[in-house]
Amino acid sequence: MNVFFRWASPIALALSMAACGSQPVSLKGRVLDRNGTAVAKAEVFTEPETDMVTTNSRGFFALTKRLDDAGDQKPIEPGRYVIRVRRFGFEDGTFEVLLKKGPTQVPDIVLAPRTPDIDDTAPDPTAEKDFEADTTSTPVQGN
Repeated sequence: MNVFFRWASPIALALSMAACGSQPVSLKGRVLDRNGTAVAKAEVFTEPETDMVTTNSRGFFALTKRLDDAGDQKPIEPGRYVIRVRRFGFEDGTFEVLLKKGPTQVPDIVLAPRTPDIDDTAPDPTAEKDFEADTTSTPVQGN
């Protein structure tokens, strides 16, 4: 049995090292405000373009793919990317990163608060809508 482990261990080590070098490119990180609180639903996107994602409730995001011109999913290519982060109520965050083979973890991205201008106010989804009375139908009384 010792003979098996003597030659199996170097092979397993070589296979695991080869697998590490062939991991897909990905970018992971977290978005926080100045107080260290997670910023949920922040949009994270890149130039050159990859997939656009939003942060989860704890501020984490992961970019793992891109869409080609035909709309098919493709792996992210290694290279230099500009990362942009935006969320209503915060200044946009922009930084550059060099993505290599395998996962890349970026330091926490801290967004500064911003008071929105009156022209860029988000729509109010709870605003009441005006309804006109329906004069074309006749009410039916039950038994």
